[in-house]
Amino acid sequence: MKPVVTAFLLFLTILTIITTDAQLIRNGALNARTRQTAAAVSQCGPVHGSCPSGLCCSAYNDCGNTIAHCNVSLGCKNKWGNCS
Repeated sequence: MKPVVTAFLLFLTILTIITTDAQLIRNGALNARTRQTAAAVSQCGPVHGSCPSGLCCSAYNDCGNTIAHCNVSLGCKNKWGNCS
């Protein structure tokens, strides 16, 4: 194979891996959001302010206590709630 074709195929492979990992993270976050407890009843963030005591502010600006709400790598917002 020509070097240009090989490089292009390598690029596509890496792009697929990165995209797949991002999809898994998003799907995991969405699945975790569906398992939240009744504690997730309020919104948070720049428009709504902080979560009630002990709750985390998710990437989607809602308060809760699931992994999707509290994990910083999934977008938990320290400024508006408790994150781990």
